Amino acid sequence: MKIAIVAPSPVPFTIGGAELLFSSMQDAINNYTSHQCELIKLTTKEDNFWSLVESYYKFYNLDLSHFDMVISTKYPSWMIKHRNHIVYMLHPLRGLYDTYHLCTDKRDVPEELKTGLVKEILDITEIRIKKQKDIDELFQKLFQLQLEQDQYPEEIFTFPGPFIRKIIHFLDRWALSYENTKEYYAISENVKKRRDYFPPSARVKVLYPPSKIEDFECRSFEYLFTASRLDSPKRIHLLIEAMKFVPHDIKLKIAGEGPEKDKLIELADEDKRIEFLGFVTETEMVDLYANALAVLFVPFDEDYGYITIEGMMSAKPLITTFDSGGPLEFVENSKTGFIVDTDPKEIASKMNHFVEHIEEAKKMGLLAHEKVKNISWNNFVAKLIGERDVLFQRKKKILVLATYSCYPPRGGGQQRVYNIYSRLAKKFDVTICSILESDKEYQNLILKNGLRQICIPQSIEHARCQWDIEGKTGLNLYDVLMIDHVGKSGSYIERVQKLADEADIIIFSHPYLFVLKNWICLDEKIIVYESHNVEYLLKKNYAGPYYSQEVFDVEKEASEKADLIFTTSNEDKEHLIQLYSVNPNKILITPNGVDASKIDLISLDEKECLKKELGLSDYHTILFIGSWHPPNLEALKFILDNIINKFPDCIFVVVGSIKHYYIHEYEDFPKNVLAFGVVDEDEKYEIYKLADLAINPMFSGSGTNLKMLDYMSAGIPTISTPVGARGLDIENGKHALICSEDHMHEKIAELINTEMLRNKLRINGRVLVESKYSWDRIAASIISKLKEIA
Repeated sequence: MKIAIVAPSPVPFTIGGAELLFSSMQDAINNYTSHQCELIKLTTKEDNFWSLVESYYKFYNLDLSHFDMVISTKYPSWMIKHRNHIVYMLHPLRGLYDTYHLCTDKRDVPEELKTGLVKEILDITEIRIKKQKDIDELFQKLFQLQLEQDQYPEEIFTFPGPFIRKIIHFLDRWALSYENTKEYYAISENVKKRRDYFPPSARVKVLYPPSKIEDFECRSFEYLFTASRLDSPKRIHLLIEAMKFVPHDIKLKIAGEGPEKDKLIELADEDKRIEFLGFVTETEMVDLYANALAVLFVPFDEDYGYITIEGMMSAKPLITTFDSGGPLEFVENSKTGFIVDTDPKEIASKMNHFVEHIEEAKKMGLLAHEKVKNISWNNFVAKLIGERDVLFQRKKKILVLATYSCYPPRGGGQQRVYNIYSRLAKKFDVTICSILESDKEYQNLILKNGLRQICIPQSIEHARCQWDIEGKTGLNLYDVLMIDHVGKSGSYIERVQKLADEADIIIFSHPYLFVLKNWICLDEKIIVYESHNVEYLLKKNYAGPYYSQEVFDVEKEASEKADLIFTTSNEDKEHLIQLYSVNPNKILITPNGVDASKIDLISLDEKECLKKELGLSDYHTILFIGSWHPPNLEALKFILDNIINKFPDCIFVVVGSIKHYYIHEYEDFPKNVLAFGVVDEDEKYEIYKLADLAINPMFSGSGTNLKMLDYMSAGIPTISTPVGARGLDIENGKHALICSEDHMHEKIAELINTEMLRNKLRINGRVLVESKYSWDRIAASIISKLKEIA
């Protein structure tokens, strides 16, 4: 079918919730169905009596007979005449309907004013069965009245007023009659139930639209948040007044602009906890929702309320009021949030409750997410157009089992897991269930694109067994000991069993948790082994003969029984084939990647400014990043023993948990080492701006080094050993310098002294990353393969 969505374009033009909804509806029909959809908008003014009449007349005369279906949305778009007309109602002009009493108490035109054309028009509006000829006659008389309006009292043309109210009600009733409308939809139950919006006994279906924003997350619980137009119906003043009864040092962040802003700032009375953020971008909005403790939304009789949906999609509880309208269709009192009276003290009491009971806020937030998670564009168009015409398919469920959390993504493994599975979450329902060290906290987070991360600490019994063995061997065996002892963590086993029952695909990220097959049924599941490294080759020099053999055995079994294996390099693929006789056809090379949109190419001017600001202008800065991982420890030891003393005038910047290992072993770093330890992503990107070059002297390990891609994405000229550059399509002298350990100091000196070479590596490295190692490209290949075998 050829489908037209018809909507008003407001004058003066603004982009609000309605405008975003209209464009999103068009995109959804084009993306999720085989139909073609056009959005047709006509300029609409409603600032006075005659502007509104003219707007109704425009839509009445719009000929869209060349379309197979027309979907009208908001007054006066439903004036369209079409054989297959569907109404998806946001609302009529509320100032002439349910909020009319707020503007004036005059219900009828005074008798003394019912003369001439005014009487003739009113007589038409009283016709019970309305025909098109009546509409034609009505417009004819209205435009005649416009020409003769000087002969009539100005009171007739009051806006809003009883005369225009009669006219608009008549036009709406004709447009929305059974004769002119095939199906009725409303944006919410609140809109559906309002008096006079629809014809009596109309069968109105409620269809909730999702937000235009898709990648909501739940990360932390730091402040109270609201977002809306700063206008009186949104009642932001109630939240500001409520803060006077909140004794806690917690911020209230308010996003949005509007005519009440200055008044609200004055009302806040310099309360430093209240922040007015003004206009915020979609990306900023996602972040604001993601880190909020709770979302506050207390409007008067809202039609729908995207803030409610967006907050709940972000797994945040809501605080709203008994008269808020649309939000009440989603907020269940004491379950997904709180519903209170419009008393600032009542609102404050629930604010305080969340501040004092953060764990309860988290639980309510997860229930809130469950409430709205099926509000999607796919489901929306399936109901609006008809499910038979929609490319609709249930998202298959993926369960990923891991020995660490992917969020926040700091180490290389975390980066890989987060970036791949957050992208897979666009096409699949993905849950990562991780077991953590016993001193970590339980987590249940909703991350980018709806990716769920559940983290369950190991039991004390499990932890004590691990500590005892590590104490006797002097080895760090946390992941390896999962093979024999994960069964001691009953809470984790129980959760995995439940999630596995519901999953279509189970992915073992690393082989150590493959022993969970003893507790879960793998029949009729697609089994994937994600090999970050060839773990046996990585562990055999560090874990001792007994535990190395255990790693070999479990990796062999995972490789044999998996339907699909991900490896990060062709080298690792060959190792798996040689070690375990794996069928090469079931191995998919999925290299490590980088998000080049987040790690920008750093300009030389920006680098110099930051170095100057920090007093480092007179030094060359050399970067090394590493986690507490044997190959990284080996590399750092090499740097400190063999490189630093050759470059006393350079500053070596060391980032990552490797700092803590070194201090534990050697107490302190040399004076020309600047060690940062573990940092978050934003801090890491700032540190990249300090680096003139980066080094990666790796001598062992498997898989690929994510740090190499980070360095090149940021435009940091890089020197690596062949092992450090393994698995990456790096050309020596073009993208980076590749050399043996014996020549690394020479290459560092060469790079320091040769500006042309630095610039060459800087640009070429960035180009390589963008063309071959973007996470989007890597995730797309995985999605394609999973769909093929599923």
